[in-house]
Amino acid sequence: MKRTENEETFGGVLNRLLKTYGLEDGYHAAAVITHWEKLMGTAVAKRTKEVKLNKGTLTIYLESASLRQELSFSKEKIAEKINAEMDMNLVQRVEFR
Repeated sequence: MKRTENEETFGGVLNRLLKTYGLEDGYHAAAVITHWEKLMGTAVAKRTKEVKLNKGTLTIYLESASLRQELSFSKEKIAEKINAEMDMNLVQRVEFR
């Protein structure tokens, strides 16, 4: 079906709605949490207590100090993976706690 100039995609309408009501950050944070296991794998997801995204900083709370140490070498790769999955530049910084 061909779109006329008055028509807009659902994604476009959703993004505009989220922006208008100031819900973009919460929506994107929820999307990152939803995709966490897919992106990082089951082993990492099982040892993750919590994932938070706030103003471009992804904070990951882990149960294992050794896993925290291992993942700390991959901060940039984790940010790139998430940004690629979300198709936007959401994560500028990654922190582990």
